Amino acid sequence: MKLLFTLITLLFVATSFGKPQVYFNYKLFHTPDQKAFVSTSLQFISGSFKYKGDGNGNLNAQVEITQIFSKDEKIIIADKYVLDSPLMKDSTVDDFYDVQRYALEPGFYNYELVIKDLLSGEEVKGEQMIEVGSMDKASVVISDIEFIEDAYKTDEQNNFTKSGFFILPYLTNYFPPEITKIAFYAEVYNSSHVLGEGEQFLITCDVSHYSTGRKVAGIFKHQRMNTGPVSPTIMFVPIETLPSGDYNLNVNVINKANDTLTTKQVFFQRRNDILPEEIVSIQDIEIDPSFKQSINWDSIPYFLGSLMPISERYEYETIRKMLKGTDTTFMEKYFYAYWKETNSIDPQREWKAYKLQVQYTEKLFGTQIKFGWETDRGRIHLKYGSPNQMVDRPNEPSAYPYQIWHYYRIGQRSNIRFVFYNPDLVTNDYPMLHSDMQGELQNYRWEADLHKRDTPNTSVDDPGGSVHFGGSSGTLFRD
Repeated sequence: MKLLFTLITLLFVATSFGKPQVYFNYKLFHTPDQKAFVSTSLQFISGSFKYKGDGNGNLNAQVEITQIFSKDEKIIIADKYVLDSPLMKDSTVDDFYDVQRYALEPGFYNYELVIKDLLSGEEVKGEQMIEVGSMDKASVVISDIEFIEDAYKTDEQNNFTKSGFFILPYLTNYFPPEITKIAFYAEVYNSSHVLGEGEQFLITCDVSHYSTGRKVAGIFKHQRMNTGPVSPTIMFVPIETLPSGDYNLNVNVINKANDTLTTKQVFFQRRNDILPEEIVSIQDIEIDPSFKQSINWDSIPYFLGSLMPISERYEYETIRKMLKGTDTTFMEKYFYAYWKETNSIDPQREWKAYKLQVQYTEKLFGTQIKFGWETDRGRIHLKYGSPNQMVDRPNEPSAYPYQIWHYYRIGQRSNIRFVFYNPDLVTNDYPMLHSDMQGELQNYRWEADLHKRDTPNTSVDDPGGSVHFGGSSGTLFRD
């Protein structure tokens, strides 16, 4: 699934009503008879909407929402409706939400969303591709994993209820320090068909590092389930001691023979104020003499910095702080500890292999003011390797010089693309403009930004930009 995206990222003040700010996410579920439906969730940021009073001290907003699903340029579903926010007090205006469900056949759809504040007249638009996959009827299948903010049992029936629970979605994959556990909702399909009626199975969940796949010790939850056409679950995963970084939440279905029948992953980011134990114990590390001889220690700040593209976020911040200081002894020990953890048997071999890539990156992407690993292309090359395909367009009409890198596969994801461009027309920097890789910059107006060379005043409501003579960036990116 796509990461949460913000349609308009502006700041607001209480006395100035600018563009509405809305967060969107979607998840794919199935009915007991295996029909697919997309559940769309919207969070309306309270301070970006205009309110009217009812004469009794209550306020509410009115929002016109349009959701359109089209396929092969044919509209499949067009839903336009008005949402009244809950009544609020002037001193406590809270965010409000909307959840809708749309039955769709398997395939790829272009999704368009239009949000209009009926009281201020301001409007925002956004669009993206949505894939509705078909379900394997012969296998146990897990639905999309939906992070939730609140849940409780209820007999009511509305768009916020699933399987007897009221569920308020949590529309981001970012968990700040004040959140100490992840709550999520998921459904398991076909368990009675595969395992038999009246049988039991386990749902387990754990957390692994996004970049390495290594499991995080001490985080494991399980729940015993009964088979059925649809088996819903709500689980809570403690993350209070989880350091800052990029992670995957892994949900597994396990049968009585302890076989893992299927696994579903969802990416999330954690920020925490604690440091992992290995950072605290760096001072006690003794560097192997042969490793020490393999590097010119006068260059330790340079090579230490080159670790940032392949480091977790909390490690990135630690390295950045070290580079601002002068304690080269601690830098040396940290550098050795990094490669020792990467390969406990032969850290020197791992380091030498990476060093060759750093030198290669410096040669290709270094500039007069940036090391190769400091540039976006250098960082992506070191983090994900060389692309399988690369398109270089230095002289396309109306566009800044740009490159599109295509990776057939990165981890569990396929067909990943990165767009880099050269807006200053002088340096070799080529900052990233857009990518469809989780955790990287996602700019759905990247084509408009790419063509600002001759059309600097494109509308913020135009996600694709205008048509440009000789422009082929969109086609190259998609095909």
